[in-house]
Amino acid sequence: MREQKYISEVDGWGELNLSEISSRVSLRNGTGNRNVLTISARYGLVSQEEFFNRQVASEDLSQYFLLDRGDFAYNKSYSAGYPAGVVRRLDRYDAGVVSPLYICFRVDSDKADPEFVSHYFESGILNDAILGIAKEGARNHGLLNVKVGDFFSLNLHLPGLSEQRRIAAVLNSIDRRISGARGALAKQQSASVELLSGALSQVVHSSIPLRSCVRPDVPIGYGIVQAGPHIDGGVPYIRTGDMSGDRIDFGSLLRTSPEISESYSRTKVVFGDLVVTIRATVGKVISIPQGLEGVNLTRGTARVAPSGKLAPGYLLWALRSRKAQAQFSASVKGTTFSEITLDQLRNLVVPIPDRRADQERIVRLMEASTRRSATEQAVIHKLQSLKRALMDDLLTGRVRVPVSG
Repeated sequence: MREQKYISEVDGWGELNLSEISSRVSLRNGTGNRNVLTISARYGLVSQEEFFNRQVASEDLSQYFLLDRGDFAYNKSYSAGYPAGVVRRLDRYDAGVVSPLYICFRVDSDKADPEFVSHYFESGILNDAILGIAKEGARNHGLLNVKVGDFFSLNLHLPGLSEQRRIAAVLNSIDRRISGARGALAKQQSASVELLSGALSQVVHSSIPLRSCVRPDVPIGYGIVQAGPHIDGGVPYIRTGDMSGDRIDFGSLLRTSPEISESYSRTKVVFGDLVVTIRATVGKVISIPQGLEGVNLTRGTARVAPSGKLAPGYLLWALRSRKAQAQFSASVKGTTFSEITLDQLRNLVVPIPDRRADQERIVRLMEASTRRSATEQAVIHKLQSLKRALMDDLLTGRVRVPVSG
């Protein structure tokens, strides 16, 4: 009889509140669990030790919520591509604790399939509904003001349990293919690191502070401290979270007012500039392509304008080298919050081949390796597009998944 409450007489789908298929998880951490979790849009609930290489939470975790494997958490912070925040399920660990700012819940598997619910939230189907319950004017510092009661009142459009499981099975199969493609990409990227190390070992090079490798008229500096609320049509700016891959999606950037951006005109980037993350995931480096000129930065990102004395494109690889990345890691080791200062960045020592021809050869070598990685990345993007299309069809009932056999 339980499954009947999910079935409408019209199309076999029905509306249910989140509260009807789940219960809130609000158990405080009385067990002394030290596995502090954070939500990654890509990886789900991950350990801070794993994600940041350190725990960035406070020492007192007694007020944190204790989650078990299979529980869900909602992070109300909105970011590029996730305007309503992110809901993810704990799949990687048996247990962990999360900030009390998160809204946590457990799906009743007799009322809904947890894997289906996971895909449902990932799809963004509920984004408009979540934004609708967020209080106006309450998006300060990237945090939506979503009340617990309002969150659990969200309506989900669901099929019966058996069809939920069939839909989840289809989407899970795509996830497995994406995971395999990411593994292939990781191997290629690892090979690229080895290639760069080998190339540098074969040439005579000097160790030079980064401050001596940039244009003298453009000192290394970070961007906007307080960007204010998102302004449609405003000036886009790059945050640490916008640099999760090897490129920046211009269309997903948040925007600030022209007045605020102009007060930080020194960090407006141009083609060929480098952007380096100096907070959270420290040491990520991306080159600004054509089309992103005039975009600004934030407190967590720094502008590095390579000197014309270097071969075009070389400084990018110097900062991605093992030598440079080891210094990034050493600079933040032992700190509570992952961050390096501008002085630390300016004094970072990078390997610079004495001969410009060697710099140019390394650039050509690494660009060829990048193209191979781009091929692997294209496979991932194709699979992700396939999954988005399937979610749009299957999670709305537009396309039904019949019983096999």
